[in-house]
Amino acid sequence: MELCFRGGACEVGRSCVELKTEKSTVLFDCGVKLSPEESEYPILDNLNADCVFASHAHLDHTGGIPLLIRKGMVPAIYATEVTKAISKELLRDSIKIAGAEGQDIPYDKADVNKSLNLFRKARYNHPKDFKDFEFEFFNAGHIPGSSTISLNYGGKRVVYTGDTKVSDTDLVKGADLSYTKEDIACLIVESTYGDKNQENRADAEKNFINKIKETLERGGIPLVPVFAVDRSQEILMILNKHDFGVPVYFDGLGRKITRIMLQYPKFLNHPDDLKAAFLNVIEVESKDRPKIIKEIKQNGGIIVSTAGMLEGGPIIPYIHEFMEDPKNSLIFTGYQVEETAGRKLLETGKIEIGEFDIEPKLEIASYQFSAHGEMDELREIVKKANPEVLVIQHGEEEVVNVFKDWAVLEGFNENRVFTPKIGDKINLTEFLK
Repeated sequence: MELCFRGGACEVGRSCVELKTEKSTVLFDCGVKLSPEESEYPILDNLNADCVFASHAHLDHTGGIPLLIRKGMVPAIYATEVTKAISKELLRDSIKIAGAEGQDIPYDKADVNKSLNLFRKARYNHPKDFKDFEFEFFNAGHIPGSSTISLNYGGKRVVYTGDTKVSDTDLVKGADLSYTKEDIACLIVESTYGDKNQENRADAEKNFINKIKETLERGGIPLVPVFAVDRSQEILMILNKHDFGVPVYFDGLGRKITRIMLQYPKFLNHPDDLKAAFLNVIEVESKDRPKIIKEIKQNGGIIVSTAGMLEGGPIIPYIHEFMEDPKNSLIFTGYQVEETAGRKLLETGKIEIGEFDIEPKLEIASYQFSAHGEMDELREIVKKANPEVLVIQHGEEEVVNVFKDWAVLEGFNENRVFTPKIGDKINLTEFLK
């Protein structure tokens, strides 16, 4: 058994881990690392995958799947039904955005459609055979349909956590860790927040709501950039618990994603609450945006819109309209990947508009409603799993190394704790005899 890290190693984005045996070659995810300049895809040379396990629908885990088709591969793609449904929208939207912005993308709509036809339904806690192994999906607690995947090779289990979170959120139930009850030969764990704990979620919600109220009380407009999947829906549910006296406007792809999620209530923690929140917003069509902006200027309102890292999307015209008034606020609700416009704004106070870096006058605030497990949760997973080999990935390099240092201090064999980089290989057979 050999692991090859084709993406997502010492970085957040383009997740893609290959596991190869004499009889099969599988991929855990195949994503993209989005960038306003040039997006990065996994290194897919010298690969002929038999199947892909799509842990969840976010593009940093699925955005490279059509590239496999373009390269001549026809793998079976296993995912939960809601993962397929959301992936369909995100992949097609990525084609549309690339065309609108004049970006090159290494596949086309036909490749997307072919890849969607290869999806096979996987169910939680329902083992299934494939070639020389048995696989099983477990709820990962990240977003609706997200999965931790366990592969069993004759008693040697390799577990890929995917993006995971142990505690419940308004939107989804926390991760099912029952996979840790049996021996695990190799655990491949994400580490997005492997070096720190987040603000207590109840405190984050309270502080977020207070910032919304502060902004409204001084006559300002709160702008809330969100991710289309997960954060849109959770923020709507949080806002719906309060009466602000002004409407909530909902713009962007999150509207369509919310409708999809409501079709799969078994993957939601509180489906009735999401439905109620969605019914209480004013949806914004792109053609109506100028009229809505004028309406908001006159009467006030709260704007919830993609994109969550300010990498394009309908949030941009709202920022243009409202950034010069210090009474307004821009309130981040999630992780800002390195080199994104959102990260740059948080670190420098500036946003790129055209050829210029502009310092907006509106207030900038940030609260964490992360769908990723924080440090203590990830450590809990590792301790419960107690693997023979631990592989730490899906994290910025400094974070990955902090996580490794903890694992070694915890008693894990330093020679069996790996922090691979892109292109690295690990011969698991050497450690699992």
